[in-house]
Amino acid sequence: MTFMLEEVAGKEVSITESGESVLTYCYSESVQHSYFHPIYAPNGQVVTEQTEETKPRYLPGICFSFGTVKDENGIPILLNRSIPKLDQGTSKSSSSKDLVEFVQETTWKDSHPLLIETCYTKIYASQNDIRILDVEVVLRAPSKTIEFVDDIGLGYYAAEMEHRKAADSSERIGESEVNGQEAEWVTLCGIVSNTAVGVAILSHPDNGQTLFRAEDAYLGYLLAQTQPFSLNANATRTLKYRVLIYVGDLFTVDISDYYQNYLPSNDVSL
Repeated sequence: MTFMLEEVAGKEVSITESGESVLTYCYSESVQHSYFHPIYAPNGQVVTEQTEETKPRYLPGICFSFGTVKDENGIPILLNRSIPKLDQGTSKSSSSKDLVEFVQETTWKDSHPLLIETCYTKIYASQNDIRILDVEVVLRAPSKTIEFVDDIGLGYYAAEMEHRKAADSSERIGESEVNGQEAEWVTLCGIVSNTAVGVAILSHPDNGQTLFRAEDAYLGYLLAQTQPFSLNANATRTLKYRVLIYVGDLFTVDISDYYQNYLPSNDVSL
């Protein structure tokens, strides 16, 4: 197996493939939300950025946020994050592709547990200058009804790139065209060290309506934003995303083809 995992217990796990860095997953209880950073494109270029610790504008790297949590009366709840649990699992191999997967669980509470967040991650071996990262988040309300509003979804805080552009599944190009629109996927791509690289977030159709926030300025950002929803006591909600990290641009990488392979009737196809 080509993948190797190295963990700093209670803090982070780093993954390499054939000796080359793939990504680091940071889950320390000291961070606001667990996140992936750095993430490396197949050519070794870092494609994520990390925010400063004081009053960050964006969440770092690739990061899921459940937004603001309110009680059934619409009053915001201040949640405290427990020590997250990480199950590395085992590198696995199928007949046609290699992957590594792990699971991380976080309990959020005030005086008692109110939300259990479980994140399932699959990382596939790089092929054809593209890497696939699947993220599935299961939210469960163990004790009472809670509501989720504001910035719910998977975000990408992009590393510095030249000539950066956002584009989406409806062939809209540019921040002003993409921002706030419903789409199946959105990508940010640009030039780093004279090489075209990009990252795309694909929202699974089971997530329901997804509006994308896109910024393709100096510090690029994407957010696949899910609409507000409620969870009754003991109910769950699952949100699924595929992330493409690629070497190339919109003319050389067919993101729509990768989205079609992500649909429920299809298996992962590289």
